[in-house]
Amino acid sequence: MRILLFLVALLSGGYAGYLATLAKTSYSSYSPAQLDQIEAEQSRLVNKTSGDERDQHLISLMLLREERGRPFKLQVAGGVAGLSLLSALVLTIVSGRRKDSQQEEDPYAPPTESGGARQLDRNRAAALLGVRPDAPRGVIEAALQAQLAEKDPSQLAGHDPSLRQRLLQQREELLAASHLLLGRREISFSPDESQG
Repeated sequence: MRILLFLVALLSGGYAGYLATLAKTSYSSYSPAQLDQIEAEQSRLVNKTSGDERDQHLISLMLLREERGRPFKLQVAGGVAGLSLLSALVLTIVSGRRKDSQQEEDPYAPPTESGGARQLDRNRAAALLGVRPDAPRGVIEAALQAQLAEKDPSQLAGHDPSLRQRLLQQREELLAASHLLLGRREISFSPDESQG
């Protein structure tokens, strides 16, 4: 669409340039009142003469009428060129902003979430793992393994079952946080690998 608008602007601008320069006639310097007088005289001469002389007056009358329409055509062509160019520029800017906003979003996150909510989730996930939201993959995976090792359920053998349940819930939260930051649903190692 933008290319079409740029093309229309180019063609309209070229036509406007042609009308403003090459399409000028010998009557271009006359005012509308002067053109009225000349037209009336040429019409009178057309009716009075015949043959080649009449043809010359007809050609002059045709040029005069073309000159009358030229300013209006020039305004229309210039307006179409300006409007098309403005529309194409607006579409270009809007398209550029959409691309920028799409690049800032996490391409692996579910499409139903808004960009702001997703960023908050990424910040919370990073805080749970103790890393930055833009940390490299290796750092995130290392932080996850360290956190899972600290929250090893086997260390709680013989303790209160509710404490073990809370620890398992924390491990699930850590895994979910790593999935969000790593941009995948599963990671290459299981939680039990950190147990020993």
